Amino acid sequence: MAESNDEQIDQFIIFAGYGEVMHRFQLLEMGLWGLLSKSIKPATTMDQAIAKVKKWNGTTLGELMRGMKGQTHWPPELLAKLLRSVEIRNYLAHHFLREYFIAERSMENRKTATQELADLANWLDALSAELDDHLATQGITTLEVLDPETAAEIDALRPKDWLYFIDQ
Repeated sequence: MAESNDEQIDQFIIFAGYGEVMHRFQLLEMGLWGLLSKSIKPATTMDQAIAKVKKWNGTTLGELMRGMKGQTHWPPELLAKLLRSVEIRNYLAHHFLREYFIAERSMENRKTATQELADLANWLDALSAELDDHLATQGITTLEVLDPETAAEIDALRPKDWLYFIDQ
């Protein structure tokens, strides 16, 4: 059965929404890396710091939260939301699309998928803001509030090429 143009557009919107939500999970994870960055000592060389970041890169959100959940600085409600975010992210990564495509093709299911992704994006925005506020109490700031000189130094460290980490 061929998809109508409206179905194709809806499918594209769902894929775009899915990508946006997964991107927001990555940004949330990057916020948590701020806590990890506190373990980098001032005398650490750039190569040593990069090695730590590469190790973090191989750590799942679930592993990250398992290692952090016992830290005493977490407000209980925020910790509960972060642990819930692991469950939601894992569901999205491993089940959401598969279950969506198994379900009957219908306008209602497309609307449900789109709304669920929009709701999750909003929930993640609120959670990220709450996390940023908490990180600020731990001495970890966001790029947006850094002085321009420090922000420029950090910006200069960005990789120049995308997919630089893949061995060709």
